[in-house]
Amino acid sequence: MNLTLVGILFVAAALVATGLLAAAWRRDALAALAGAPLAAAGAGLASVGAARFGSTIREPAAGQEAAVLVMLVALGIGLLGVAVAGPLRGPSVERPAAGAPPQARARGRRRR
Repeated sequence: MNLTLVGILFVAAALVATGLLAAAWRRDALAALAGAPLAAAGAGLASVGAARFGSTIREPAAGQEAAVLVMLVALGIGLLGVAVAGPLRGPSVERPAAGAPPQARARGRRRR
C-alpha cells in the first residue's frame, strides 16, 4: 500500500468534518464536546502527514510534536467542558420565585 499526502489529507479532512458534524448535531453542550477530540485527531493527522511528506522540514518529529500539542488542547477542552457541565447535571431542585410568599419559599427548601 502506498500512502500519499493527498490520501492522508483526505482522511484528516474527513475526521475534522465528522467531528464538527458531531459537535453541531448535538443539542446538549456536553454531548457536543464529544466531537472535539475527533476534529482534533483530524488536525493532528494532517500535521503529521504534512511533516512526513514535507521536504523542507529538517525536524522529522515536528508533525508529531504538533499532533501531541493539538491532542493536549483537545483534552483540555474536554476537561473544561465536563467541569463546567458537571454541576448542571446534578439533581434538579425546584426553587421558588423571589416574590413568592414565605410558605412557598419554605416548601422549596430541602429537609435534612
